[in-house]
Amino acid sequence: MASSSSNYIIEFKIDVIKTLKIVGISTGVLTAIGLGAYYIHRRSQSSKRVILRDEVRNILRPFQLTEEQLRRVMANLNTEMTNALKVDNSVENDLAMFPTYVHHGPSGKESGEYLVVDLGGSNFRVSHVFIEGRNRMRLNNKIFLIPHSLLLGEGEKLFDYIAECLQRFIDDNKLSVLKTADYKFDLAFTFSFPCQQKSLREATLVSWTKGFSCTSVVGNDVVLMLQQAIDRRKNLPIQVVALVNDTVGTLMACSSNYRDCKAGVILGTGMNACYFEALDNIPKWKGARDNQTKQVIINTEWGALGKNGCLDFIRTDIDRELDESSLTPHQQVFEKMISALYLGEIVRLIIVDLVQRSILFPGRMQKSPSIRPDYNIFLILRGSFYAKHVADIENDTTDDLSTTATILTSIGIHDPSYDDCFIIREVCKTVSLRAAKLAAAAIAVLINRLNMSSVTVAVDGTLFRHHEQFKQNLSRTLGRLVLRAHRLVLSEDGSSKGSALVAAVDRRLKTSPIVYEKNLPS
Repeated sequence: MASSSSNYIIEFKIDVIKTLKIVGISTGVLTAIGLGAYYIHRRSQSSKRVILRDEVRNILRPFQLTEEQLRRVMANLNTEMTNALKVDNSVENDLAMFPTYVHHGPSGKESGEYLVVDLGGSNFRVSHVFIEGRNRMRLNNKIFLIPHSLLLGEGEKLFDYIAECLQRFIDDNKLSVLKTADYKFDLAFTFSFPCQQKSLREATLVSWTKGFSCTSVVGNDVVLMLQQAIDRRKNLPIQVVALVNDTVGTLMACSSNYRDCKAGVILGTGMNACYFEALDNIPKWKGARDNQTKQVIINTEWGALGKNGCLDFIRTDIDRELDESSLTPHQQVFEKMISALYLGEIVRLIIVDLVQRSILFPGRMQKSPSIRPDYNIFLILRGSFYAKHVADIENDTTDDLSTTATILTSIGIHDPSYDDCFIIREVCKTVSLRAAKLAAAAIAVLINRLNMSSVTVAVDGTLFRHHEQFKQNLSRTLGRLVLRAHRLVLSEDGSSKGSALVAAVDRRLKTSPIVYEKNLPS
């Protein structure tokens, strides 16, 4: 039957051509007419696509930062850092610039056995670190998931849960075997939230970030809260000896191998940085000033930049919408433009805007009732698009963008067209590039403030570790913004090894004089 039908169509076309020839229209003219109609159709389609691309570009243009804008960000960040070193004023200053009471890097003479708790996301890690000298380390760790109810519930219960997990970790690994009855493990507490420190062992939580909102913790000493939870278990032989921000751990872990490593940066769920600052440049410093204490690591908490409007010139309507719907509106403005926690949501909000303008999936919402529930879930569910999706789509080099199509299908957007996938990839590239450029501008300020002939910056976090295009864009932009010699180095296990080193340096300084070595930072 199919063959018969095909023959009929061929015969019909031949008959039409014969008829047209009878009335004086030649085959050449027919060809010209056909080609003309074809090119008119193609031009129409091409024109439609150009208009479409122009509209998408108009939506993405506010996310495309110029070098002039980046240098203005740098100037504003540098000013805010300087102002916050003068006096603590949480109302007028965007940044906290907390002194960490860590004055020295490792000398290579550190040794001993340490526990580390690393709390900074939806899970936490307990590590057992054994330092054998010259910063050779053995490490054993375990990750514990935090029930969502504890992230939002009573703070004391969170710390009780951490203590319970510490007990399980010690018992499972038989760490107390052969220890004397009065032995206590020294524990470094890696705590990746803004804290006002009064010493290495005293730290008052200023505010929760990254989705935490436990009650009765803000305004209290988190070191004391953890120690009290440990003591409530009676037979848990642990003393908390140091509160360490994750950026400080990142710096310390790297400084054991690079003598010019004077800054640490986290580019992950959150984003933050620390660096060594001379005490002479810190008018608000109230601690010791002597020949042995000339510098201190400053925890910048630079994710809060923009609180008072210094970033308004680059914020978009999408940024404002994300901020208003977040758990911390009007806080962590800079972080919300860069960190992995928010990158996917920025992309999702842009996609929603494009759908509402009928640029993406045109007509699908009305013409495909069976798909509408999935689309609606994606459109209304905050946090349904992840930074990993952004990275994978941005790196999609398949001819048919099949990687992008697979990701979209997995989140409920079925059968996306090639044009849909192409536009979404452009959105991901644009949002990721902006984040990398802003991160580069911030790191450039650190390098300039350190004012060294060569600087190594220790970096950790999922964006730097796993998002290759982000890392390349970061390095490329930094090279344009900074003329000084610099290198970005991935810091391995900073939150574990680096924090253990902080505790180890503190122990060494209490038992022996400070030793400055030529090949290691002091």
